[in-house]
Amino acid sequence: MAKAKMVKEITAITPNRAGMLAEVTDAIASSGTNIIAIVAMVAGKSARFSIVTDNNQKAMAALRTKKFNVKESDVVTVSLTNQIGSAKELAQRLAKAGVDLDYCYGSTGNGSEALFVFSTKDVKKALEVCG
Repeated sequence: MAKAKMVKEITAITPNRAGMLAEVTDAIASSGTNIIAIVAMVAGKSARFSIVTDNNQKAMAALRTKKFNVKESDVVTVSLTNQIGSAKELAQRLAKAGVDLDYCYGSTGNGSEALFVFSTKDVKKALEVCG
């Protein structure tokens, strides 16, 4: 069905102000790190960025120089076929197995693959379900 793996995701808490996405992505790019997936959301006066990169250590160091609160946690990434119903099939398998998701995000791009990223307290079970 899909290729699933556990990876480390960066969470950066920043002030919520115009231009913050530019500031975060500039810091990461300047460190020579590629962003694989990113999602941002606002919570009052703060913004929360969840970011999967190809080099978290360099990205976190760059974000810390900006004085952002940064941490790393486990998430699951799943590479799906970019076609109608792929996300539905994955979601149904997770639901049937009782895997509770904290949050998820993804992207399809223009190619034949889609990337699905999610956080769960039961990474081991999620990896078994996702294959």
